[in-house]
Amino acid sequence: MVATRDDNFALRLAIDALVKATQEKPLTCSICSDKTDAEHMLLNDKCLHRHCFSCVKQQVKVKLRSGIVPPCLEDGCKSELTLESCSMVLTPKLIEMWKRKMEEDLIPDAEKIYCPYRSCSMLMSKTELSREAEQSNVRACIKCSELFCIDCKVPWHSDLSCADYKRIHSERLVNDMMLKVLANDQMWRQCSECKHMIELTEGCNHITCR
Repeated sequence: MVATRDDNFALRLAIDALVKATQEKPLTCSICSDKTDAEHMLLNDKCLHRHCFSCVKQQVKVKLRSGIVPPCLEDGCKSELTLESCSMVLTPKLIEMWKRKMEEDLIPDAEKIYCPYRSCSMLMSKTELSREAEQSNVRACIKCSELFCIDCKVPWHSDLSCADYKRIHSERLVNDMMLKVLANDQMWRQCSECKHMIELTEGCNHITCR
């Protein structure tokens, strides 16, 4: 029993007791069903759901490889995980992937262009590249500095027009045609926004660009 003026004090004691009990009692991860100490559970600071380090790390890896910002693991929860809250359980490679995803999201899909050199593949913005252009269609990668054609999206062909380059390098066109034939055969569809090929495994025919 406490006096009315001591209600706030009693409430603080109750909260402290609950927090202490939660920290001492093993919690069950709703994904893997393993019992884990609270200090080995990651708390989503947006929705306060908790999941074990291992499950969070796996979720982040799978979603980033799919080009998606990792959502909360709790079934039905719409909140997203944050890099700040997850960084303690992620490898440097996953942290770098997440940072790159954040940078990609700042560039509209129509503006995205990647360096055509396989050893680089740097993501750039067409608008930013156009501001520094001296010639109509030649650009320099902001990372490796190699030149490429912004119209063809291939290494720079200084002595050839875009039409001549495509005619000489017809193998690429043949490969594109073969892919289209295979896509039609397998009933794949191409997203009108990001141009990725999509295979329908379940659900309706509606496409939402990721």
